Amino acid sequence: MKYANLKPLACAIALSGTLLLPACSFLDDELVDDSPKLEQLEPARIPEVKPIVADAELDKVQARYHSALEVAEDESIRRDIHERLAELAMLRAEQKLLEGTEDPAPYFAEVINQYQALLAYPMDEHYKPEARQEAIYQLAKAYALTGAVEESTQTLTQLTEAHPDAEFVAEAQFRRAEAAFSRGDYVEAADGYQAVIDFGPATPYFVNANYMRGWAMFKRGWYPQSLDSFTAVLDLLLPEGAKADSLTASNKNLLDDSLRIMAVTFSYLDGPDTIEQTYADIGKRHYHHLLYEKLGELYLEKERYRDSADTYGHYVAHNALNEYSPGFSVRQIEVYGLGNFPSLILPAKETFVRNYGFTSAFWTGLSEEQRQPIKTYLHTYLDELASYEHSSAQEVSTDLAKLDTDKAVKPEDREKVRAELVAKRARHYEQAALWYSEFISTFPEDPKTSEMAFLMGEALYEAGKMEQAFAAFESVAYQYKDPARGAEAGYSALLAADRVLDSELLTVDDRAAWTELKIASSLRFADTFATDSRAVAVLTQAANELIKQGRPLEAIPAATRVTQWQPEANQDLRKTAWLILGQSYYDTEQYQQAEVAYTEVLNLLPKNDPQREDITTRIAASVYKSSEQLLAAGSVAAAVDQLVRVQALAPNSEIAISAQYDAANHLMALERYDEAEQLLLDFRKRYPDNKLTATITPKMIVIYEKQSRWSLAADELLKQARASGDPVLQQQSLYVAAEYYEKDGDQDQAINFYREYAHNYPEPFGQNLEAQYRLSELYREAGNVQNRDYWLRKIIETDRTAGEQRSDRSITLAAMATSVRADDFYQEFQRIPLKLPLKQSLQKKKKALQDTLGMYERLMKYGVAEYTTQASHRIGAIYSQLSRDLMDSQRPKGLDELELEQYEILLEEQAFPFEEQAIEIFEANAQRSWTGTYDDWVKESFKELERLLPARYRKPEAVEEYSNALR
Repeated sequence: MKYANLKPLACAIALSGTLLLPACSFLDDELVDDSPKLEQLEPARIPEVKPIVADAELDKVQARYHSALEVAEDESIRRDIHERLAELAMLRAEQKLLEGTEDPAPYFAEVINQYQALLAYPMDEHYKPEARQEAIYQLAKAYALTGAVEESTQTLTQLTEAHPDAEFVAEAQFRRAEAAFSRGDYVEAADGYQAVIDFGPATPYFVNANYMRGWAMFKRGWYPQSLDSFTAVLDLLLPEGAKADSLTASNKNLLDDSLRIMAVTFSYLDGPDTIEQTYADIGKRHYHHLLYEKLGELYLEKERYRDSADTYGHYVAHNALNEYSPGFSVRQIEVYGLGNFPSLILPAKETFVRNYGFTSAFWTGLSEEQRQPIKTYLHTYLDELASYEHSSAQEVSTDLAKLDTDKAVKPEDREKVRAELVAKRARHYEQAALWYSEFISTFPEDPKTSEMAFLMGEALYEAGKMEQAFAAFESVAYQYKDPARGAEAGYSALLAADRVLDSELLTVDDRAAWTELKIASSLRFADTFATDSRAVAVLTQAANELIKQGRPLEAIPAATRVTQWQPEANQDLRKTAWLILGQSYYDTEQYQQAEVAYTEVLNLLPKNDPQREDITTRIAASVYKSSEQLLAAGSVAAAVDQLVRVQALAPNSEIAISAQYDAANHLMALERYDEAEQLLLDFRKRYPDNKLTATITPKMIVIYEKQSRWSLAADELLKQARASGDPVLQQQSLYVAAEYYEKDGDQDQAINFYREYAHNYPEPFGQNLEAQYRLSELYREAGNVQNRDYWLRKIIETDRTAGEQRSDRSITLAAMATSVRADDFYQEFQRIPLKLPLKQSLQKKKKALQDTLGMYERLMKYGVAEYTTQASHRIGAIYSQLSRDLMDSQRPKGLDELELEQYEILLEEQAFPFEEQAIEIFEANAQRSWTGTYDDWVKESFKELERLLPARYRKPEAVEEYSNALR
């Protein structure tokens, strides 16, 4: 029977303070007996809190039960009374124990007496086993509280043997094992603890039994079995998902003690290797890290620093991606520091970064919150690693600087050593850059990141990694916008870009891309760091590169900024900027601006600077191009003004030659011939050997033609003919010159050149004939009949012998020549008077008549209408003239009136046929008007007919009158 007011045996033992269990502490690696006390174990049961009962009340109750016992005869009643008395005695004894005002031993002696009396009753149907088990248990408890350990143990043995399935057996077994442990009988203790364990997890002593069994095994030296027991304890205290912080204080102590003794055990064996081997056999636990942690701490307590560090490192090596590995790596590094192992610290930090840093697989699987603890160490370690590598590289640089004077190195070995040092330095710089890079990636927002990026750029630059250095410096200057290092970083980026472009290994495309990067970086530098003393030079270089790349529209604003820079840039930079502007404006056809820019350059050059000539030429070229734009816009006069300026700007330049020449051409187009003439004559004088000079003559010809200065035009033509090797040009020039001299009234020169042409150039036939014709005319005008007749005869002869070349023009000219000659004969005929002796003079007149008629008959054969009517009229006129001449001829002297009359009649008879013939010819010629020919000669024939036949031909013209009145 179980009573609520009874405390468990565990509390009794704890309160007695007489039963001690072994624990462990370490001093010089020796185990001393400092085992945990029972109060450190989890109690079997939590006692109920009972009210304090006054002694007087207890005395009254006990007195009544004693009175009842004296009169009771029934055995079962007496047993019940003894049970109540035992319980009351236990209540009083416990109360005295709690009050602590007097020795409780006498009271517990009463308890023992009462329970012994109760157990003396035999078993029957009324004395249930549970009540007897409770009595035995309480008796053992009373013995224990009085310090009678042996009696207590014997009583518990009695309980376990008599009632193996009793409720208190597990505790009894536990207490027996405790007693064996106290005696140093670790085998019996282990068996006892195992007996408790066999009850299963339901017993409240299950955890403590496993714990103490582990101790018993440890004390016996059975370390693997000990580890199994302590592992069972840890499994119970820390199931999957549980945390040590959630344990009660006693369980937390139990956990710590278990871990500590396990650490001692591992240290007795092979340390961390034993941990791995043990759990390779029974299965790795989720608290695996706690085992390493305690072992590491144990080694550290014993100042075994290397063993401690190796323990932490061992965990990391076997659990690389475990969440606890970073912490163990940190502890390893700290222990290296405590143990004064400086050579091991840096590699350990490097391993930490590689295992858990930004580029590790471990890092990828973490949330940002999980990364924070790691970042704390990465921040320090990366900084230290990078600084170490950077300073190491600088130390190598120092060694390189001293190499040539280092007597320890043989001269013949110096180049080899130099190469090795250079390679070593590069490795240090590259590794430093990697650590800087990882710091930047890990802490992009950290205040120190900008500095790290700058140092990374320096390391990369020194390592010859110019492309990466460029990117690093750019980030400092324009991404992080570092106020302290930004300008230096921006400029360093440009230096790195220059080094890239210096490489002969760049492809064409890569060179173009890097050139573009450098230009963009230069412009950013000038924009961002305008107050930097290098900014204006950088901007100038960028503008220069833009113009070299054929990008003048982008070069213009950059160069303009240089010219406007405040404070003013130095003279060389301004000169370069103006040069760039001049070229850019010129390339973009902004020629007026180009002229202004080049003029600024000229103003900045010393008077004796050899570059002045080139700049002057550029100015002239800009003005020349401006003129072309004006021409395209139709402003020819303005264009000429610009071209004339060119000559004044750069008189000895090629552009000035072209400008003067073009100006003359445009003046001719504007019909400003006087100005054009002056420019061309000046050009001929200035540049006699220029190829353009040969083309001036035709232009001068045109000018003189337009001014009707024909002789000068002819002179130019003859110059052209003489200068030319072209026979066709020479021939044609000779003819045109003759024409021009003729136009200008210089007959002698005209005759000379027509004659030269007519004699020397029979072909082309028509033009040769024209020359002959002009000669005949000029000689006619000059009154040189002989020469005129020569050329008339030449014309006639030329036409006659022309053959297939004979043309209408040659026929006409031949008819003209014949006409002229016939007219000469006609004039001669007219000049011959009829005088006495009439026969002789008439004979002469008739011969002239025949000759003249023969010429006109030839003329008529040409069939040229204008000369046919002339010939017809002249023939009629010859006959009419002869008739008149006969009638007007000299009369013989001495004739009387009759003779004279007869002589007159005779003359009329002679003259009349001629007059009749004349009328007939005149009428035939006049009748040509009927077919549409009504020229001057037809008109003259009509006039002659009016004179000869007035009755028929002298009639007034009928005029038809009409009214223009409205009808």
